[in-house]
Amino acid sequence: KRSANEDYGDVYGFNLVYSGNHYESVEKSPFGKVRFLSGINPTSFEWKLSKGESFLTPEAVMTYSSMGYNGMSGQMHDFVSKHILRGPWKDRLRPVLLNSWEASYFKISESKLLRLARKAKEAGIELFVMDDGWFGERNDDTTSLGDWFPDTRKLPRGVKGICDKVRALGLDFGIWVEPEMVNRESGLYLAHPEWAMEIPGKKHSEGRNQMVLDLANVEVQDHLIKVMSKVFSSADISYVKWDMNRNFSDIFSRSLPADRQGEVTHRYILGLYRVMRELTKKFPDILFEGCASGGNRFDLGILSFFPQIWASDDTDAVCRAEIQNGYSYGYPMRTVTAHVSDCPNHQTLRRTPIETRFNVASFGVLGYECNLNDMSSNDFEAVKAQIKMYKKWREVMQFGRFYRSKSMNDSRSVDGDALGAPGYSVLDSVPGNDISWTVVSPDKTKAVSMTMQLFTHPNTQWGVLKPVGLECDYKYHIEGRKMKFDVRDFGGLINYVAPIHVKQDGLSHRTIARFYKMNSEAEAHDMYGDAMMYAGVHLKSAFASGGYNENMRY
Repeated sequence: KRSANEDYGDVYGFNLVYSGNHYESVEKSPFGKVRFLSGINPTSFEWKLSKGESFLTPEAVMTYSSMGYNGMSGQMHDFVSKHILRGPWKDRLRPVLLNSWEASYFKISESKLLRLARKAKEAGIELFVMDDGWFGERNDDTTSLGDWFPDTRKLPRGVKGICDKVRALGLDFGIWVEPEMVNRESGLYLAHPEWAMEIPGKKHSEGRNQMVLDLANVEVQDHLIKVMSKVFSSADISYVKWDMNRNFSDIFSRSLPADRQGEVTHRYILGLYRVMRELTKKFPDILFEGCASGGNRFDLGILSFFPQIWASDDTDAVCRAEIQNGYSYGYPMRTVTAHVSDCPNHQTLRRTPIETRFNVASFGVLGYECNLNDMSSNDFEAVKAQIKMYKKWREVMQFGRFYRSKSMNDSRSVDGDALGAPGYSVLDSVPGNDISWTVVSPDKTKAVSMTMQLFTHPNTQWGVLKPVGLECDYKYHIEGRKMKFDVRDFGGLINYVAPIHVKQDGLSHRTIARFYKMNSEAEAHDMYGDAMMYAGVHLKSAFASGGYNENMRY
């Protein structure tokens, strides 16, 4: 609502318990009454209802808070936690996982996966996930979707063989599937081309070389329940990532007559829910994670069956900060999975410090998606320290109340000419430069805060952290994470203090970096909650130029 912010003002929140095509509208009458509508998208939708039949519409959710966006989102989080999530994983702590995708892509083998799993165990990882490439003849994305049997050239002893060996290391084992999709180059399509959604007489529009299976067809539903049951019972599988990597374009079901094609998309969702319901009932102890290229199907319908959803295939930490910040308005962060990935990032080529990647990912359900075997010793030691720290605070992070204090949504006016920012005119409004999050334990005795600066501007050394949601008269001890930085991050500035000239990125620079680390600034304060929230924790002065020491913020 206008004039509302994160902590003050009247705010209404809405959501829909549905995973299909949806529609929302807001209209204001001539008399000032506002009406909000949410439900199935009417475009191309129709449903034949015969006498005596009924039709169940999706449920809509509304909440109101007089305490700003944080008040509204807190109520949404409580609703999802208490009334949407279900099953044994509803209130369980989620494990820290390593996913093989960005480390191996399709080029997997049992030996390569086991090397990665051994390194994962050393780092403190609890769950190892074998992603795409394990089935059929799946060496790229043009083939084998629908052929859910192991490629014995890659896995000589099948899924059970690799699973047993990973479990022998002391790790749980997980697997990737994409059951709703089919490739033309697959045994399933050759046997049942009528099961794929294609409009007769029209050239099919494929996405990622794949087609959507017709889940409006009960035969297809039965097949998926049967074949996925076989996969999930073939080994001691603890986790399933359920992917779905394309949108709907060619919508047609051969199982329905011509005059009922307007029912296809809704019948698809009902079919999907049936498949998910049957499998989660049959395998209650498996942790299922939804995914649709990330956030394309992040909704309360999916969360009614799967307790967590992959936030986005974009693992860039800066992008992810914005993405996770957006999710937080409607969803508790223990439903949002987030991974630390390699740098340069595989989606954006941005270089981001590994600590920043962890800091962002740790506010969701933490995982890693990088090649630990190729990682530098410094980064690997950082990963071990990160996982140790996360496990210590995991209960607070996953079950605490999440608050935003600063976000990219907080626009500000800048002098674009002064900043030298192309495309910005004088006093343009640009997104905020900081993101600050706090998560507080239910009893308010513990909390974790992060503040993230997106861009650096010279001579802006001053900074204040203002956590949210603390108990006013409770005395807290706050400490910053103790970290060490690579001296090469400071480039040629090493010559500011070095007794000899050090060539940047030369042998001597690399040798010094191997044995000498730069300490992070030390932050430690004892403060009451109200002082922290309203006066703020005044942070050490940020780096401005020239020298650096442990009393300076990097």
